[in-house]
Amino acid sequence: MSASAKNSNSPNLFSALICGVTLGLVVCVFPASAQVNVVSAARVNELIAQVKSKAPDEMVLKNAREVGQFLLNEKRYAEAAQLFEALVEKQPRNALALYGAALATFNLGTPAEAEPIARAAVEAINSASAGFSNASREQRGQAADALVLLAVIVAVRGDDQQSLKIAESAVTIAPDHFDAQFTLGRALYSAGDPIRAAQAFRTAVSLNPTDPRALFFLGTTLEQAGDLEGAVRSYRQLVLNQPLAAEGHLGLGIVLVKRGEVNEGVKELERALVIEPNLYEAQVTIGRSLVAQGRPAESLDHLIRAAQLAPGNPEPHYQLSLAYRRLGRNDKAAEESEVVRRIHESRRAGPATSNTQKQPE
Repeated sequence: MSASAKNSNSPNLFSALICGVTLGLVVCVFPASAQVNVVSAARVNELIAQVKSKAPDEMVLKNAREVGQFLLNEKRYAEAAQLFEALVEKQPRNALALYGAALATFNLGTPAEAEPIARAAVEAINSASAGFSNASREQRGQAADALVLLAVIVAVRGDDQQSLKIAESAVTIAPDHFDAQFTLGRALYSAGDPIRAAQAFRTAVSLNPTDPRALFFLGTTLEQAGDLEGAVRSYRQLVLNQPLAAEGHLGLGIVLVKRGEVNEGVKELERALVIEPNLYEAQVTIGRSLVAQGRPAESLDHLIRAAQLAPGNPEPHYQLSLAYRRLGRNDKAAEESEVVRRIHESRRAGPATSNTQKQPE
């Protein structure tokens, strides 16, 4: 089961994964500052005007960067983008201003506009650090943060190979940087290299043992690499840390069923469905397991729901045909077999006539 399949119907924890990575960098990139608790829209506009004035002093610029950090943390991206844009106009080589502008712009859903700003932030940090031969830990961390943001932006824009190269650069500069290792793992996973991806995720977990994203993707990559025992350990830790996260129960349940521990696996999948009923893989796996156990009547609700969640996927319809046939309902079995035949014909015909809805894998 792929990570994308696990996430496709479960927005509660992981659908904002990329934003979670990039927003996690806000605290790292921006230096420690006085706590900003409340900032009104009027105050933001006032700061923008002050920054745009002829000669803003350094205290105004520093305060603006702190408020920008606050706005990013509060997900007030449009205001943050306006404020950082004003800062970049005044200080076009300031790495913090460039980074904040790139991050805000990216989270506004405009990665094409964010990419050149992110590249400028990387260049500014590199110039200030003189090649990192004598760079401080803080400088290396800031460089890795900027590279991670750029890697995420490039990946979103569809260039997985370039994203991988950038993530590798981030890890080279700061090997003990959690987000760099995590982003490298994602890039390697996207490149179809689960073994190296698992190594990166293991390092990420060692740096932050309770992070649910790292545990989830470590389990996913180990599962794909064939290390089911390791996948179970990762998913069990995720369930322990995040018992209300459906994805942990889902991943654990799927792997347990694969290992032949069907009863325990089905229980985990049922726990996942209590949290998030619209998980295709949980529904279809429970249904398939019940059919295999000779309990076709109990499988119907799960398989019907799976077919509703993924109408272009033949698997739930095939399992429904088996269930109905074992129940003696041959007319319904024939209907489901016909659906399977039509789906396969549609797929052979190509994208012009096939169901274009993305289905879980």
